[in-house]
Amino acid sequence: MKRIFVVAITVIALAIGTWIGWPREGGPVDPTAQESSGAVAPGGQDDFDDPEGTSDETADDAAATEAVDGRPDAGDPAVEVTAEPEFDETAPTEPVEATWDDTVRKAARDAALATITAFAATDKAEDAWWAGLQPLLTPQARPVYQDVDPRLVPVTEVTGDPEVTDETSTLLAEVAVPTDIGPYTVLLTRADGAAPWLAEQIRPPEGS
Repeated sequence: MKRIFVVAITVIALAIGTWIGWPREGGPVDPTAQESSGAVAPGGQDDFDDPEGTSDETADDAAATEAVDGRPDAGDPAVEVTAEPEFDETAPTEPVEATWDDTVRKAARDAALATITAFAATDKAEDAWWAGLQPLLTPQARPVYQDVDPRLVPVTEVTGDPEVTDETSTLLAEVAVPTDIGPYTVLLTRADGAAPWLAEQIRPPEGS
C-alpha cells in the first residue's frame, strides 16, 4: 500500500512538471533551438557576424564624405587660384631727380607761353576757351579758373618772348610773359624731373 502511494505521488509530480514546462501553443520549448538554428536577430542583422553594429557605422562614415548637392568635399579648394598679374618692370619706381639746365628752362618758357596764349584767346566760345586752357593747368588750379568768363579777361595777345624769373626750386618756376597789357607771371610746378611743367597760377600785371 505504501509503495502504491509513492508511485502515485511521483506520477502526479511528473505530470505537474510537464504541464509547467509545456508551452501554451506548439510543442515543448527547446532552449538550444535558437542557438543551433542560427536565427537572425530582429531587424535582419546577424548579431554573431557583427556584434557591435560596425557595418552600419562604416556605411554612415562613407556616406558623410560624399559631396552634398554638388558642393566640393572638405578637402577640395574653395577658391580657384589664378595667375599673378604681370607688372611693367620698365616703369620707374622712384621719382626722377629734378635739376635745372637749358632744356628745363626752355620747357618752362614754352609751358608759360602756351598758358598765356590759351588764356588770352578770348575770341573763342567759353567751352572752347576752357578746353584749350584746362590741360595746361594743375589739378589744383582747374577749379579756380574753370568758372572764369573769358569775356572778362583783359589780355588779348602775347607780345614778346617769355623769361624765367625764378628758378630757386627745381620743382617750381616763375616765368614772365609780355602781353598787350603788361607782363603776366605764370607760376609753374612739376612732380619730378620727368614730369611736364603745369601752371599753378596766372598772375596779371601789377596795377592792372
